[in-house]
Amino acid sequence: MDGPDVGGDQAFLYMHTKRDRKTRRPVFGTDRTRSEHKVSSRGKDLSRLVLSVSESRKRARFQPALLSHQHLIDFSPTQNWSRCWSCDLPVRADWKVCPSLECRADLTRELSERGREGKAASTAAAQSSARHRSEELSDEEVEFEMMKEGESDEGESGKGQQEREDDQESFSDLELDETKYRKLSQPRAQNGLSSHSMSEGEPWCLRINDEEWNLEYRKQHAKVGKKIFNNMVATSKYNLYNFLPVNLYEQFSRLANIYFLIISILQLFTSLSPTSRYSTAGPLLLVVSANMIREVWEDSARHRDDREVNNRYAHVLPADEEEELCAWKELVVGTMVKVGKDEPLPADVVVLCSSEEGGACYIDTCDLDGETNLKLKSSVAFPPGQAGESAVRKMKAELEYEAPNKRLYTFLGKLRMGKEEIAVDNESVLLRGAVLRNTKWVIGVVVYAGRQTKIMMNNKKGKLKRSNVEHSTNRILAGILLFELAMCCIGTIGHAIWASGKNSATWYMPYLENESNGEKAAIWLSYFILLNNYVPISLYITMELVKLGQKFLMDNDLDMYHEATDTPMTSRTSNLNEELGQIQQIFTDKTGTLTRNEMEFRKCYIGSSSYGFGTTEIGLAAAAKQKEGGEGGGGGGGRGERREGGEGEEEKYADRRRAQIFPDAKCSFDDYRIVERMAEGHREAAEIRDFLLLLSVCHTVVPEGNGDGARGERAGEEERFQILNVNKFNSARKRMSVVCRTGSGELLLLCKGADNVMLERLKMEEEERKRVERVLHGYAMEGLRTLVLGKRRLSEEQWSKWNEAYKAASTSLVDREEEMMRAAEMIEQGMRLVGVTAIEDKLQEGVPATIKKLRKARMRMWMLTGDKMETAENIGFACNLLHDNMNIERISVDSLARAKEEVKRLSQAWGGREDKGGKERALVVDGASLLHIFAAADEDGGGGGGGGGSEEAALLREFVEVARGCKAVIACRVSPDQKRQVVTVMRREEGGPLSLAIGDGANDVPMIMEAHVGVGISGNEGMQAVRSSDYAIAQFRFLEKLLLVHGRSNYKRIAVVIAYSLYKNCFFVTSLFFFSFYSGFTAAALYDSLMIAGFNIFWSSMGIIAYGVLEQDVSSSSSLLYPQLYSSGQQRLDFNGRVLTEWILHAILHAVICFFVIARTFLGSIVEEEGREMGLGPQGTAILQALVIAVNLKLLIITKHLTLWSCLFYSIGIVLFILGGSVHR
Repeated sequence: MDGPDVGGDQAFLYMHTKRDRKTRRPVFGTDRTRSEHKVSSRGKDLSRLVLSVSESRKRARFQPALLSHQHLIDFSPTQNWSRCWSCDLPVRADWKVCPSLECRADLTRELSERGREGKAASTAAAQSSARHRSEELSDEEVEFEMMKEGESDEGESGKGQQEREDDQESFSDLELDETKYRKLSQPRAQNGLSSHSMSEGEPWCLRINDEEWNLEYRKQHAKVGKKIFNNMVATSKYNLYNFLPVNLYEQFSRLANIYFLIISILQLFTSLSPTSRYSTAGPLLLVVSANMIREVWEDSARHRDDREVNNRYAHVLPADEEEELCAWKELVVGTMVKVGKDEPLPADVVVLCSSEEGGACYIDTCDLDGETNLKLKSSVAFPPGQAGESAVRKMKAELEYEAPNKRLYTFLGKLRMGKEEIAVDNESVLLRGAVLRNTKWVIGVVVYAGRQTKIMMNNKKGKLKRSNVEHSTNRILAGILLFELAMCCIGTIGHAIWASGKNSATWYMPYLENESNGEKAAIWLSYFILLNNYVPISLYITMELVKLGQKFLMDNDLDMYHEATDTPMTSRTSNLNEELGQIQQIFTDKTGTLTRNEMEFRKCYIGSSSYGFGTTEIGLAAAAKQKEGGEGGGGGGGRGERREGGEGEEEKYADRRRAQIFPDAKCSFDDYRIVERMAEGHREAAEIRDFLLLLSVCHTVVPEGNGDGARGERAGEEERFQILNVNKFNSARKRMSVVCRTGSGELLLLCKGADNVMLERLKMEEEERKRVERVLHGYAMEGLRTLVLGKRRLSEEQWSKWNEAYKAASTSLVDREEEMMRAAEMIEQGMRLVGVTAIEDKLQEGVPATIKKLRKARMRMWMLTGDKMETAENIGFACNLLHDNMNIERISVDSLARAKEEVKRLSQAWGGREDKGGKERALVVDGASLLHIFAAADEDGGGGGGGGGSEEAALLREFVEVARGCKAVIACRVSPDQKRQVVTVMRREEGGPLSLAIGDGANDVPMIMEAHVGVGISGNEGMQAVRSSDYAIAQFRFLEKLLLVHGRSNYKRIAVVIAYSLYKNCFFVTSLFFFSFYSGFTAAALYDSLMIAGFNIFWSSMGIIAYGVLEQDVSSSSSLLYPQLYSSGQQRLDFNGRVLTEWILHAILHAVICFFVIARTFLGSIVEEEGREMGLGPQGTAILQALVIAVNLKLLIITKHLTLWSCLFYSIGIVLFILGGSVHR
């Protein structure tokens, strides 16, 4: 496909290599003259390279030479230049994509190192490139020529030159980066959406109010294997067609089930089995069927939910027809839908109009992410006269947009109406599942439906976590299998010796001497079948039933029920129940996890005064620490600032009722000087007014009701502000700002953000800066969260210039979010300080006591937070994470070399992983230091060990050793990805301890999913953490019982369940092997086939299930009172090779006693009335009855918490054996 024609028979590309002599800046601008598309330049002796391509030749091969408007070439000597690896076009080093419209190659993949400096090098490289391409394409007419700047350029009008210089001068008043402005303010390419600007796959297209075209478009997509689905969704795991294959595949992916399947095949299709054909196949079929029933029961609920959702009704607007109802599942891409107030969105929809003036609408995403605050969205920005319901119903337009993808917060597209194009971004997209609020109706067009909606594409299951005990069990079963194979070999050798005829017992069987090798080898297979139950067939199903019972007890524990929010504890998986009893390190978020995430305005700094009295829990802890350490000052509400009078005199201004015009019992602000000074016209009254107005205007709170702009009310007067631009907050910017117009017509930039990003953007004297820093430090010592407020006045000319860049960025189809950030950066400079807010986020109830007990349980604690180091450290003292008897070290560096020095110093000073008496260790490290320390982890893909022997890898390993020796580590100023990285590094190191991550927000999801066990808190930051977790609780304090009581008990129970299962099967099968001494090692079965099949399923399984659910070695209160008891799981004292060996030896010993005592007593002595022996039935039944009683008594003996239910289940096995024996007879 040919690229766009840029004018006439020839396309000219001009690239200048000098800067304007007067301004010393790169000169930019665009012109279209006659048949040329050129980048004009200013100054004398400028060289230009002209590429002339004949229209009559194959233009398609030369389209890489055509440039997009987004990249205007500036060959300044100071720039670092190279060449595109694909089309050899000169490109700048900081570009990510080739500017050629047809090439669009990824420059981050391969950039040549041929940088050029100066005009001479630039010209030489261009000529070399031209000759090279001319040689390659000799059949084309390509002509390169160097041209001196002629009189035509110098003859441009002086008026245009003066206007350009005036623009530059006026715009420079804003202190903007002109390079950024040049890139932002240029018109965008109009030739469609490139593959690089869009997401994976070709862009999609639909036509509004043209159902026939949309239907044909969907058919064409289906023909090439790129089906566009309807709106039906299926969250169920199985359907009628895939249930058997999928379920059987999952069940037989377990080694044990494959093993028993092989045994069953040998029994069913060969004559080698010494037992019934169905003695193994029957129990295996029962176990597999039970699992299938459980899966069907769980999946049936998903099917019910899917049917309910798919059969909901939506209002659709067919072209030129009346509104009608349509089931959700029948909606398709291109359908026009109308959604009413409080109705959920049926699919991903681009809003075309709404009932609100300006096309605004509000949505509630609580069902998607749990966040209860409303989100403001807007319809597509149509030109005047083309918006509204009637216009949309008649509209003929084409929407081109990115193919389905998982990115929830980005959308790129454009709507064509004739020759006009309108950019469409995420602000106009409503996602499936969101609910329309505070808006009567919206009309939109479906862009993604069904499984291709963004929510459904993100609805992926997390990685399957298997417990450490389960992994160990698989290895143990492999060892048991080897033991069984050895026993088969022993039996085969015994039979060979017995059949050799060298003993008196075989004198009457002379045919044994002629037994072939094949017949002797068949004995090995017979033993393999006979002894197959060394591997317990019921182990996995028993463990699943036990874990389900444990899950039920945890979910219904009233001690972990939060009555205030009606939130019970929820186990989202049962696979990791025993893992809760082996945790050695905990990674916790702070906000909303340790604290309540209920922000309360406590103090503020305005002008030169700090307002607000009292202190916080964290401030009290810091003050106590300073008092004990003999330190003075430091905390207490910014003591560095000037106050009115002494401390005692200030307290008289503390009156909550007078300080709050609208009293709020939840607000503790008590300084009424603000109100008085505003009323009295104090010297700080104007600053107080600016402070309050900034907080009133610069926010993203969605109010109830209607209204334009923002409205403030003071002293009975109403003041309106028109919001012109909003630079939104994100984790990278750490601030937000608005440009607004006051009622008097004044233009203001209002900004608020974190202190570390705001202070560098404020204009203030050094003395004032130090005073503000002291105030911030004082607030931080009290654990208060701070925001710095700034303000700037703008002229109309300044704003209009910047607004062009802002609009260009907001409609960019390439890296729109980054462009918006660059635009915001341009204007958020040179602001004046308005004030500082200090907000308290109180600790949750019981957090200090919980952390104290977890530390007593030998758990190492990591607190990962975005707070300042001082704030984080004081919170650590307040919540008992840190204490005065700790040796606390800090790492805060800005370079890799300094990081190495600090880590090496600590490694040498502490020398070892564990504490060796004396003070406990604690470490406080900031995110910038972790960035250098984890460099090796980045290169190694997030692994913990670091690759190779590089210095970075050595630094990482040394840091891990230092951190392992600390009882507490606080990581401050960390990003969500750094949280995940910390967990990854500390988890994946060889021999690493089991880790638990707990958090409440979406930014905690990466670390929750990375840890061995993830716990989500259903707090105020949504439900994403809960949905990604393994266990969910409402308060941090519930973690105490979850780990110390349930976790510890679950680990001990599961350890006994596995050991007992191996014990009873070893007991049972060994007795079968002992009969070989009486049967000539012929692999004859002592027990009846029904008895063999029933042993694992009925006779010995009921009691162990009850034990695994109900057993308690100590009471719950004792587990909480003595957290040290938890260490048995951390040290794996209940499940290890020594313990399992003891169980196996006990099984063999008990088999010897039961078998040989009963065999010597009964074998051969039970006869019928006629004097004939009754065979092996009575003897086998007697031995098996003794065995069943012994294994159940063994369980009774080891039980420490005997209940009526336990006794009932323990006796069921014996009763069932007696009843089964009677029926069998």
